[in-house]
Amino acid sequence: MAKKNRDQEQEDMHELILFREPTAKEIKKFESVSLEYINQEDKINLVCKSEPFGGNYLYSLVISNKSVEPITEIKIRVRIPRVLKLCRSTPPTITIETINFEEDEEETQVKIEFEVLKGKAQKQINLFLSPLSLEEKGEIRSSVTFVSNTDFVRAIDTGAITIQFDPFNIERKILPSAEVKKFLQKPGIKKAIKSIGIGIEKFFDENYYFNQITKIIQDQNFQLIIKDNDNKIVWFFGTDLVSGNDILIIGQIVSGKIEWLAASQNHPLLISILTNFVNTLKEEMMILNLINSEDQICHLECKYCGNILSSFPGKGKSIECNKCNYEQVIWN
Repeated sequence: MAKKNRDQEQEDMHELILFREPTAKEIKKFESVSLEYINQEDKINLVCKSEPFGGNYLYSLVISNKSVEPITEIKIRVRIPRVLKLCRSTPPTITIETINFEEDEEETQVKIEFEVLKGKAQKQINLFLSPLSLEEKGEIRSSVTFVSNTDFVRAIDTGAITIQFDPFNIERKILPSAEVKKFLQKPGIKKAIKSIGIGIEKFFDENYYFNQITKIIQDQNFQLIIKDNDNKIVWFFGTDLVSGNDILIIGQIVSGKIEWLAASQNHPLLISILTNFVNTLKEEMMILNLINSEDQICHLECKYCGNILSSFPGKGKSIECNKCNYEQVIWN
């Protein structure tokens, strides 16, 4: 009878790992924005905003033309610090270049250009940024130039938005497996996923990587809830002593993918923890010469909608997203 209850419990737990990130289509329009981030010249506004989005940060810009006349030759520039990597954008038609604004200060500059913005219209650009390092902070800056209806070139610069990752200090906390579903249904719970593939020709040893991701979670002092060696999935729980928030962590190996899934009421905390897990695995694999470079770590988010891809077919191979149906080639 006890075995039957455990089997049912594990079946119920497996149903809980269906985390889904919102897609770019689901991003709500700006309802209100602090004046701190608004620069105005006449009736042309550029508004920027940063917020957590899944396992990444979303940096959005809205350029608004509140006049009745169009503006033309719009050129938007966004400076992204080296602690962040652009993983996708909407619209996807952007230009990226690496630049050095100061000595030893490498940044990425994103360019978006379009010919005209009609009167009483606006255009939104979304940049999805993945953290690379938790040890530094960086500033994102934006600017736009355009030609007014009187043929004058105008420019608007935004104030800097600082991205600084939350420190964390985990204390183990026991959560009965029967309480996991109740925790996930708490008001304000946010969910995030980091899913990666190892882009090497060597045989993918599921047992080895399952032990590695389990150890990485344990090393951050999370409490083990349940471990399923057959299905390569493990649940952990803990409390962050810095913020006071509880965190549920799930690690799994599935369809050639290495995944960590996390849930908490503190969304920025999830991004910091998941980034730490990925970076730790990456560093250990480099030390052991299992990979030659960070480029062999492939992040498995659809480059069009952000959905987690269903499997890892291998680096340089194509796969169709089962949400937006776009086919894409997997790189890093």
